[in-house]
Amino acid sequence: MLRELTVADVTERYRDWLLEPEAKKNISATTDSLSELVQYVADRTQREDVLFLGIFDLLSGLHVGNLKYEPVNTELGYAIVGVLIGEVEYRGRGVATEVLVASTAWLKENRQINQFLLGVWKANLAAVRAYEKAGFKLAETPLLPNRPPEAPVMILNL
Repeated sequence: MLRELTVADVTERYRDWLLEPEAKKNISATTDSLSELVQYVADRTQREDVLFLGIFDLLSGLHVGNLKYEPVNTELGYAIVGVLIGEVEYRGRGVATEVLVASTAWLKENRQINQFLLGVWKANLAAVRAYEKAGFKLAETPLLPNRPPEAPVMILNL
């Protein structure tokens, strides 16, 4: 289940996701400060050009990850996306693909976003496969310039 993230969702468990070695290798911004993380979420939930979603297990309600679109540029019709499946036991189960497919379709229909961009570390093969299953393809774009070769851009055009 996807829903807008709130500061109430920022827990020590969530913060610990950012400190987990595998996640730390693959995400661009981390903090070990719970108060900084609360402020980060609060800042983004106030912005019109950000859609910050929590990913929750439908049966248990457990917060298992996040999906963030920043910016959502309605004028140019694109959004940059980041996904974190924080709960290790939920990785490799198709969660990222499922939430990407659902949320990109929603953004296309409700905000007229037709292009979705993300950066990915080539070595993160599970993420690359998940993005490919959701329809993303490797491509270059002036919207994310100067990417290192080991962290190319993937694009989904709807």
